[in-house]
Amino acid sequence: MARRALLFAGASPREGGEAAAARVERIAGDQVDAIWRTARRLGVPALELQDVAQEVMLVVVRRLADIDTGAERAFVVATTVRVAANWRRARRRRPEEPTDVVDDFASAAGEHEPSSIRGAEEALERSRKLEILERALSEMTEPQQVSFIMFELEQMTAKEIARALDQPEAAIVSRVRRAREVFRHCRERAARSRLAGSARESRQR
Repeated sequence: MARRALLFAGASPREGGEAAAARVERIAGDQVDAIWRTARRLGVPALELQDVAQEVMLVVVRRLADIDTGAERAFVVATTVRVAANWRRARRRRPEEPTDVVDDFASAAGEHEPSSIRGAEEALERSRKLEILERALSEMTEPQQVSFIMFELEQMTAKEIARALDQPEAAIVSRVRRAREVFRHCRERAARSRLAGSARESRQR
């Protein structure tokens, strides 16, 4: 509820009357978690999620008439990818800023402080997987990012994605395949790096 309320700061349609306003509210309520997840997966820190999410909803308001019924999630995910990309470009142009030490991908996934060694190990493994995902996404093109997130992470079909993006289904399938290859290479590199690190630790003992 708090997240949904944050999205409505300045994101209210001026045209379309009550029906348009009601639809924007439904999209915000139904898709707020998808916006949050996608932005975090693309490296937006928690302290800036509100700004990114509100910008996504402003696009929703402007493009409301273009969003097909049933394609709302695809639209907001694709829009979030683009807004997050703009955020990263703007951040690169700004002087380096301090980061929040607790603002990491594990906390974004809703992890809590582990209360046992086993819990700590599980949290570390989740953190490693999220780091691989972040690395892979950074190496994909924007169209590949959009298709990969929708297909693999949001569990949408290629047909649904193609309809939402108004692009050929074959193009979506091709992008997902290439994005999977990028992800696989990143995962393999991470595995080799871990093995090399373990070997160095063994030699130092």
